[in-house]
Amino acid sequence: MEEREISLKELFHVIWNGKFIIAIAAVALFVIAATGAFVKDQFSSSVATIITLQWDGISTGEYPDGTRFDYTETIQPYVITNALEDAGITSITSTDIRNAISITPIVPGDIATLIQLALENGEQLSYFSSDYRIVLNNGALKLTVEEGRDLLNNLIDQFRIDFERKYIQNSSVLNFTNSDFDSYDYIDTYLILDTQIQLIDTAMAMRLESDPGFISPTLGFGFSDILVRTSLLNQIELEQIKSRTNSYLLTKDVEYLITKHSYSIDVKQLELDKALSKAANAQLMVDNYSGSVNTILIPGMDPSTILEISAYYDTLLGNLITVQNEISILQEDISYLELQIARLEGNDPTFTVTPQKQAEEIVKVEATIAKATSDLSDIVSDANVLLTEYNTYITSSIIKPLMAPQYESSVNLMLISAIGFVIGAGIGTVFVLFRHDWE
Repeated sequence: MEEREISLKELFHVIWNGKFIIAIAAVALFVIAATGAFVKDQFSSSVATIITLQWDGISTGEYPDGTRFDYTETIQPYVITNALEDAGITSITSTDIRNAISITPIVPGDIATLIQLALENGEQLSYFSSDYRIVLNNGALKLTVEEGRDLLNNLIDQFRIDFERKYIQNSSVLNFTNSDFDSYDYIDTYLILDTQIQLIDTAMAMRLESDPGFISPTLGFGFSDILVRTSLLNQIELEQIKSRTNSYLLTKDVEYLITKHSYSIDVKQLELDKALSKAANAQLMVDNYSGSVNTILIPGMDPSTILEISAYYDTLLGNLITVQNEISILQEDISYLELQIARLEGNDPTFTVTPQKQAEEIVKVEATIAKATSDLSDIVSDANVLLTEYNTYITSSIIKPLMAPQYESSVNLMLISAIGFVIGAGIGTVFVLFRHDWE
């Protein structure tokens, strides 16, 4: 066989003439490689984030109540179930999630060095991390990256809610404004509304003391504003209800109110009898006291200045005064109730309020009750929104993601695609060279 040399120019010429075949082969392999890498990535990619935990006790490996904190058991099955419901995912179970998620504590380099040195010296050094890396293998769960991110965010939110439920006082104001006030007398309605205000004030005052500067992002005001609203409501609407009801003896059932006052008189009379008996005994003990008196001389003062003190005698006098004050209050209460009964029965000539005047005042009181109920219902609603947002604010600083969930690929898509392109170009070149008729 006769061998013939091929010039470099001729070789380039052959390749140039087959450039379209080479390009097609390169693009074809590029697409195949990219598609294969993408498909593989869908079954092995992950989303990851880092959270920091800042509650009291985390530095010693404990929950706020003193129980042991185990990061491997942090996310409970019911937390995962709630997160799946929020994400709208029904194709996987909590067991699948637990198998596809990993939580790793982040230990700073200097701490790791100290731990290593301690171990080398035969010492034991404990460190409890407050920062953790959470990785969710969305590919293994056959979830898209966006679904994985959403699920991971929901898992953190549900963990925060579960933590709040267990370890943070989450109070809400009971709403009594939806009561059937038509079935209550006017003074009873006043007591219900007054109790409602007391509940609101107690809840707001507690939160105001712990964080006076908190402002609701939804409502635009804080705890002190709620207290101002309840104070105004109490001083205006509720004061009108109470004063008009008592001044004009407004009631829906006169017989019931007389019976109620009569029962109160019986109760207070029994208390008065007991107090009178106690007062008699206390007076007898004071009159018959024959104990000693302690004389005290104060250094540096005039010798004629002498203090005579008998601690027990003073105690007896104090008890007697206390009982006498109690008797006075009970007697005044009984007199007031008896006066009210006399007026209800029409036996008090000084009470000149006519039935027509009472009817007019009833209209005013019922209108005031309606307005107070509506205003108080709005305050209860705003107070509960404020409490809910405050609890969310507290837990957001206790359990806080340091970054949004990030996509982590297990496949280098660009590298594999580039390799496919190069191999395709090489195959195309070889095909062009063998296809050419070398003469």
